[in-house]
Amino acid sequence: MKEETKPEIRKLEGEEALKLWRRGREAWNSWIDRHPGWDISFANVDFSHERNPNKNLFFSGYRFGDGSVDFADVTFGDGDVNFSNANFGDGNLNFSNATFGDGTVSFAGVAFGKGQVNFTKSTFGNGKISFSDAKFSKGDLIFSAATFDGNLIEFSRTNFDNRDVSFSHTTLGNEILRFSGAKFNNCNLYFFDASFGTVDFYLARTTFDKGSLYFTGATFDKGNLNLSAAKFNDGDALFSEVSFGNCSINLSQTQIRHLNFNPKAIGSSSIEAEGLTIEGQATFTLPSSASKLKSLNLHSASFDGPLTLKGNLSIIPDLRATRYAHQVDLSALTVKLQRRWQKPGLRSDQLHMKAVSEVGVISRLSYKFARKKWINLRHFNKLRRLWKRHCWPIKLSQAAEDPQDGARLRRLKEFAETNKDHQAALRFSADENRARRWIETSWLGSVLDMAFSAFSDYGQNILRPFAALIVLTAASIGAYKTLATETFANWWAGWAQGAVLSASNSLPFLPQSRDLRTDALTALYGTDPGLCVDILMITQGVLSFIFLFLIGLGLRNRFRL
Repeated sequence: MKEETKPEIRKLEGEEALKLWRRGREAWNSWIDRHPGWDISFANVDFSHERNPNKNLFFSGYRFGDGSVDFADVTFGDGDVNFSNANFGDGNLNFSNATFGDGTVSFAGVAFGKGQVNFTKSTFGNGKISFSDAKFSKGDLIFSAATFDGNLIEFSRTNFDNRDVSFSHTTLGNEILRFSGAKFNNCNLYFFDASFGTVDFYLARTTFDKGSLYFTGATFDKGNLNLSAAKFNDGDALFSEVSFGNCSINLSQTQIRHLNFNPKAIGSSSIEAEGLTIEGQATFTLPSSASKLKSLNLHSASFDGPLTLKGNLSIIPDLRATRYAHQVDLSALTVKLQRRWQKPGLRSDQLHMKAVSEVGVISRLSYKFARKKWINLRHFNKLRRLWKRHCWPIKLSQAAEDPQDGARLRRLKEFAETNKDHQAALRFSADENRARRWIETSWLGSVLDMAFSAFSDYGQNILRPFAALIVLTAASIGAYKTLATETFANWWAGWAQGAVLSASNSLPFLPQSRDLRTDALTALYGTDPGLCVDILMITQGVLSFIFLFLIGLGLRNRFRL
């Protein structure tokens, strides 16, 4: 049996490859046309001594055939390196451990074949790195563990077909990383454990056809992450275990199949996702550090699958005008309404007005109305508008910093009510009332709202009205005993009658209350209790009714099915 012989793989390498390259592009391309299947190797070559008088290196327009091309461990030195419009065939391209110095590195317009393109552990100095308008077909593009110290990494309008792109364990310093307008066809983009310094990362208007985006374990210190208007056609976006520092995240007008936003840490960031569209499941699981989050804007977003929003936030997320076609889970979401004291002339929605002190307002009013001989309704309306303009009358509690928080909380309450989450609906309703206080609610209504909040937390607390009822009953006992006109043989008899009168007046609906109250009044005051006792009894009766109502409201809310 005849033994099969493997075809001999021919290679141009070392000094021979360097000599041919020195002869220029025409000589190189002519040789490649005659030897299209040869492997090319510049491994370990130091190109820093091969630069032209302008300290540039040119591979622009070079063709490398269909064999493998090896630039592993190459040192390019400082200065520009130009591979623009070069043509790499279907062999593998290896730039692993290559060192690019300070200067522009251009692969713009390059046609990459079906082989793997490997930049593992490569180092890029200070300068622009451009892959704009390049075309990748099959084979993976790998930048794993690469280090970038430049100011711009450009992949705009680049086409990736049937290959994965990996920036796993990559370190980026103070760059702009731009994929704007890039197209990923059947291609995934990975940033596993990547480290981003002060980086502006643009994936705006990017298109993923059957491809997904992974940021698992990545770290963002500062900068911007912009995915606005990106389209994931049958693709997902995953942000698992990501650490965000002080950065801005933009998902506005983005279309994604499934979204998993589950960061490990998040600093004083802002998340803008107005007009976001999610076809499948959307999960926002925010860590405890999300209390530093500045804003979470999901205004006008669309969710065709289930939406889960979890976290302990010190802001009010904006879900106004949101469309949803599935269940929305807000049971693990807690928010904190930001409020502050408002001073005259410093209303949060009138910051453009000049601050006016109390003396200034009063002086202005005195001057404006002092000469009026006849004050009619029109003058009082002008007075009321002027006072309201300068935050008068004085607010007795803090007011919401953002006047829009009331509408945001109203929308959260609607979500909770629709999904039969009664406890969450109560929480959001309480905060909505606080947000409307002094802004949408009248002054007197705001005072009543303060009392409702203080004595029952808007029907969420049973202990407060119960304790208030006990205190009121005890105080009334002392008052009734102090106002007593009759004398008693024993010191405790007067206190006992006061207790009977106070308890029967607090619980008038009991069958025995009427007779007990009449007997106690006779024992304490005889036939004429007096005006003070009548006023005290009426006041206690009204307040007791209010506290009993609040206790009933709390029980109803606690055990509502």
